[in-house]
Amino acid sequence: MDKLKLFVEENYERFSDLEESEVYELDAHYIDNDIVDYLKDIRYGYGTNPKFTHNGIAVYYVGDSDEVWVENMDAEEEEE
Repeated sequence: MDKLKLFVEENYERFSDLEESEVYELDAHYIDNDIVDYLKDIRYGYGTNPKFTHNGIAVYYVGDSDEVWVENMDAEEEEE
């Protein structure tokens, strides 16, 4: 999804600074509805991976808290 890729790219510097097991939590109400709906679709849909990953940054929807969480998937590799 182009909007989600753009979201990651626009915030890449902030997201790429996240350390291993550190998560950036965003209230879903402040994120573009198309992005949240897409993340809900891949979380609850037929896919096997509930995360959208772009440039080593994973973005996913957490329904219990109605939040969008962001992780730096490359953080572990950088620390080794």
